[in-house]
Amino acid sequence: MNTKENTLDVLFYLFENYSEVDDVTQNKAALQHYLQDAGFPNNDISKAFDWLESLADETEVYITEPSSRGIRVFSRYESRWLSFECQSYLMFLEQSKVLTHEMRERAIDRILELKDKDFDVNKLKWVVLMLLLNQPDSEASYIWMDSVAMGNEPLSYH
Repeated sequence: MNTKENTLDVLFYLFENYSEVDDVTQNKAALQHYLQDAGFPNNDISKAFDWLESLADETEVYITEPSSRGIRVFSRYESRWLSFECQSYLMFLEQSKVLTHEMRERAIDRILELKDKDFDVNKLKWVVLMLLLNQPDSEASYIWMDSVAMGNEPLSYH
């Protein structure tokens, strides 16, 4: 099998083929073997496991609750990895109450970690879905986002 492109490909492959695995950490050796057999490089596999483990990080993210007149401005660095369309979609998810302010910032952090030059809205949907899947008390948002990521989008963000 040919070599896969990047860490995000490993994550998508895991999500699509092994989403029933409850604890990636406990099944890491077996999953690593399956991923190697599928053609993923060890470096990307390791990065994907690190990325997944970071989703469960329960460290508080301290951000100030934005005022009703406040606006989230993306830095030049963030804009390098997040197109205007991705930025708009993140804001739409927040305004729709799918993401909290804190979850939006976690999503941005996880996306920046990927450093994917071809990152687009479809990839963003999957990242948010994976993030919501690993958060307690986000079942309603996860169900909504699952329908969005699968192409059954109930609302428009334009």
